[in-house]
Amino acid sequence: MEIKQHKVKVFNQECKLDLMHFDKNDGREWKRIFDIWKELKLGLRGYKSREPNMPEGLSEVAFCLWSGAGRYIKIKGSSKGIAGSFDTFDFKNERAQQIKACSIEHDLTSFGPKSKWDDLYFIDFYNNGKVDGYFDVYLIPNKYIKKQSLNKNEKFIDQQAQKRRPRFGIKKEIIKKYKIIPLAKSVKVW
Repeated sequence: MEIKQHKVKVFNQECKLDLMHFDKNDGREWKRIFDIWKELKLGLRGYKSREPNMPEGLSEVAFCLWSGAGRYIKIKGSSKGIAGSFDTFDFKNERAQQIKACSIEHDLTSFGPKSKWDDLYFIDFYNNGKVDGYFDVYLIPNKYIKKQSLNKNEKFIDQQAQKRRPRFGIKKEIIKKYKIIPLAKSVKVW
């Protein structure tokens, strides 16, 4: 893993991004850390405890290992409205990416009130209950997210405008409802 700086445009603003880059050797380390997290997750089941969510460090790095994108670290330059609003960056195509993931059958995905992205990816680690490190990758069309109803009176964009954190199940409300096909199935990055 190494951190490189890229001069790019993000949301039509020139800036410098520090991005974390990964190679195949990083995949083995990712799997080692994943297995530690999995042991905690499954071990808590014995205590009838809520299991820990998938850490963004695991999901975002897995996405980067699969896609070749860089994991966002920090921004320099014109950063008004940009900093912290996306997770990874496709520096070849200058696309800011939001990564959402789950390791359970029915997700409840949360978005920050200032979240912005060009592309939204959903990574499903559930794998029919195995949670073994293999995952499916979905590209979620933005049109479905922005118009997503959250209750009788509010859509996703309404709650963001109120500086609230919109929450809903991407698997049920987007992937299954609109029959979105994964870009990749049973991905292994180690």
